[in-house]
Amino acid sequence: HSTNWSLLFTGLSIAILPMLILYLFMSKYFIKGMTAGAVK
Repeated sequence: HSTNWSLLFTGLSIAILPMLILYLFMSKYFIKGMTAGAVK
């Protein structure tokens, strides 16, 4: 049997994409929060 790579990568990208978007969205606030915390 052969591995269905296109199906595997599709499933992988569907799993990774929300996490990547969430990381990019959160990192902006995380860096902002860290700099605000450092200034105080």
